[in-house]
Amino acid sequence: MVNMDEFEITQEPGRSLGQKIKLGLGIFFGIIGLFVIAAIIFVWYNLAKLSVNPLDFKGLAATNGRTNILILGVDDPGYPGQELTDTIMVLSIDHTTKQVAMISVPRDLRVPIPGYYSTKINDANALGGPGLAEQTVANTLGIPINYYILTDFSGLKQAVDAVGGLDVTVKDRLSDPSYPCANDKGSCGLDIEPGNYHMNGATVLEYTRCRKGTCGNDFGRAARQQQIVKLLEAKVAQPKVYLNIKTDAALLTTLRSYAKTDLSSNDLVQLGYDMKRSTQTIYFVYSTSPGGLLVDGGGSDLVPAGGNFSGMQSLAQNIFTVQLPPPP
Repeated sequence: MVNMDEFEITQEPGRSLGQKIKLGLGIFFGIIGLFVIAAIIFVWYNLAKLSVNPLDFKGLAATNGRTNILILGVDDPGYPGQELTDTIMVLSIDHTTKQVAMISVPRDLRVPIPGYYSTKINDANALGGPGLAEQTVANTLGIPINYYILTDFSGLKQAVDAVGGLDVTVKDRLSDPSYPCANDKGSCGLDIEPGNYHMNGATVLEYTRCRKGTCGNDFGRAARQQQIVKLLEAKVAQPKVYLNIKTDAALLTTLRSYAKTDLSSNDLVQLGYDMKRSTQTIYFVYSTSPGGLLVDGGGSDLVPAGGNFSGMQSLAQNIFTVQLPPPP
């Protein structure tokens, strides 16, 4: 029979059981704190690599309470015309009403390029980089452009894959027999029937790039790009996504590798916060549809209805209050 008197609880000299518990908790929370600090450093490092102006802490610039960010999409490096911006979109945030607007400008719109000549607006970045593209879009729409974000097609593909794909509703059949193959050598065609799909990055890229056949030319493509931006934003805003360390790392690596911006690290964090708490998002595509404010200018050119940019400018300036026509 075991004699219980032979056993006793020994304690480290000079330290009570309560002190041991406090010490253990201190070590535990210290380790957690180190992980949090490491995560913050990792996020800040990647955001800093993304930005050409990482250490600006003045906060988001705004004019009359509104921040306008030019989003430019170019082709992947190595392809012909890779500096031409096939995607031109202005993301506008009203900091008073918490509204957000996405305004798409077709690449074939003929405009004066400051310091150069009149040509398609997608040539501005190729001629003078994002700064000239900002100036050109600002002149065309009559609104100041505070920042830019430049990315390429591979960035979109990788971002969609990083969040596990997107659930996309295709309203109309998209058929383009001439759609290029993945390596842009030859035509592989594209055919997507109406329905609900869970798309990976490669399929989303096809969905947003298609513009010939029944894809609705640049106007349909711009509307689908806005749809994908909306879906991607909503997916990233889900706690199960943004609280996933692996997903966060993949997204940050993608942004660092495929995008550039003059938003600082601090601005990017503020932008994400403002987008998450927005009360409404308004979408508009300049087009040749009724109310789209553009007309055919001959060849592949588009020109503003009425022969000047006043109508386009009035809409951009009053996007949060004006009555918008139905989408093209």
